[in-house]
Amino acid sequence: MLGKPIFTDKERTQMRHDLAVRAHDRNDVMLAERQKVAIESANVAIRAMLLINGGAVVALLAFLGTLESGNAEAVSLNKFVSALRYFAYGVGFSAITAALAYVVNLLNADIQRSMDYSYDEWPFVREKKRSKQLSWIRGLLHVLAIVLAAGSLWVFFQGVNQIANAVSTSGV
Repeated sequence: MLGKPIFTDKERTQMRHDLAVRAHDRNDVMLAERQKVAIESANVAIRAMLLINGGAVVALLAFLGTLESGNAEAVSLNKFVSALRYFAYGVGFSAITAALAYVVNLLNADIQRSMDYSYDEWPFVREKKRSKQLSWIRGLLHVLAIVLAAGSLWVFFQGVNQIANAVSTSGV
């Protein structure tokens, strides 16, 4: 003998609804926290790339100005120009990375807005076709931003290598 059910259909529906609301809230809070940390980390990294490459440009220009005001015949400034180009490319890559980070963050918000919230069936938060499309675009731009960020660091080290070679061969 099974007896009377513990919960009525109406009570089960209400419990499922309450679980859905909690799942939606939990998802929203987790997303907000993760996005905040990711955005802060990206901003710090992008600023660092801009500072190291931009600082290298300024320092190299000051160094070249000092060399030029001294004995220009003793040192070939052409050896330093390629290093300057590398650092300038690094600034450009960093600036593009910053712009892509902005677009990725906008897409994150659009993806979040386009999610389908269900109150009667698990999972209570689902991707719709639009959010899947936006996720694909965001993923592509995110990878491009990471590649450019890595490129910014790579050209910085190439510039440092060029300066080391120029200094060691020029007798400065």
